[in-house]
Amino acid sequence: MPAKSFIGSVGHAARAFYATVMRGEVSDANVRGYLRAATQIEQVWQDTEDRVQQLITSGTPPWDAYFQTRYALAFIRAARTYQVFVQELLAADAANADHAEGFLPHVTYDQANALCHQIQPNLQAAVAALNDPNFTPEVVLPQPLGPRIEAEGAPCPVAHLQGMINAAREVREWAAGLIAQYEEAVTHAAPASAPTADATAPATPSPAQTPSQEVTEHITALHRLLAEADSQLQFGTDLVGQVSQGDATPELHEEAEDNLWAALEKYFKLNQAVAVPRWLLANDVPAAPTRRQSYRDKRIRPDELWVIAAPSARSELRGTEFGTDEMTEMCEKMGGVLSAGAQQYLDDVATALHNDDAILVAAMANCPFEPLYRARTALEIAGASIPAGYEFHWNFHRGHIETAQRFGRADDWQECDE
Repeated sequence: MPAKSFIGSVGHAARAFYATVMRGEVSDANVRGYLRAATQIEQVWQDTEDRVQQLITSGTPPWDAYFQTRYALAFIRAARTYQVFVQELLAADAANADHAEGFLPHVTYDQANALCHQIQPNLQAAVAALNDPNFTPEVVLPQPLGPRIEAEGAPCPVAHLQGMINAAREVREWAAGLIAQYEEAVTHAAPASAPTADATAPATPSPAQTPSQEVTEHITALHRLLAEADSQLQFGTDLVGQVSQGDATPELHEEAEDNLWAALEKYFKLNQAVAVPRWLLANDVPAAPTRRQSYRDKRIRPDELWVIAAPSARSELRGTEFGTDEMTEMCEKMGGVLSAGAQQYLDDVATALHNDDAILVAAMANCPFEPLYRARTALEIAGASIPAGYEFHWNFHRGHIETAQRFGRADDWQECDE
């Protein structure tokens, strides 16, 4: 039986030391493991597309066929976007000549790892929607892209930006193709003939086979938003060109990243919303879940606190000894009560996210590991004014909103220090 080469082991250890200690990089093994576990995405995507075609072939108007399959379409497209985003980040880093094989810059690893944690919930929801006609989603659709992770202390690597460009280009091609496919199906829907009293009179199309004004306006809105996203992608790409040549200031570097993310987010939402006009049309946007009655304090148990934790925290910490102990201690500090102010904050944030007025950028390192958001426009959240561009979260220890231009970042989850 062959033995493992000692020289090879020493060489690997040396590379690992150089990457992790000297360059501050992180092994990509965890991220690649998530990608290998997501191989069923393409099959579920195909099954969903087949369902749409089966409905159309059986005589269902195409806009109704898409609408009936809307949840499966939205969730599987979201899962696929996260998968490709991660793949492109890894591919761009691997193509970088100044690169330690098997390791990633910290910001690239953190971003890829955060996105990986979004794949399985979306895949699971797509499968459930495809197999349950009464499926009801637990999130507001279309979902925003996130979480977004930013570099701490220095601009993110050019390879990271190139990965964002490549991901945006691929997701953009899906968006354009899916819009064209939907428009083609609507345009060429064979109208059924309604009987007339006079056999010699021309038959009139059945209203069920005639696209409504909402559908036609929806197609126009899809093309408009695609053009807007294309403009942002081009602007961000041009700025990255200046960054790669060393001609960009830190402000331009950040602007490049912001435009690339904004373009990706628009493509992400377009892919989800192709099937449902009201998800895009400004005059018929479904409201985010909200409780506009008077808020009252309510009792809450430690395990229920995970509802207010960021997705990455729920994925990594729920069920662990550390996470369980921290949530138990946090619940005691809160007196077992979720305050009325916190409830209003959660509802107001849900509305801001739904309206694209805020984005999730990170998770707070201390329990209850709540999400950290950035306001894209000036906001009023639970009675507090938040300037555009500022980060904010609800401090559950002190019972109020905290805002800052940028909060500090930590390398790992931390025990409560309040």
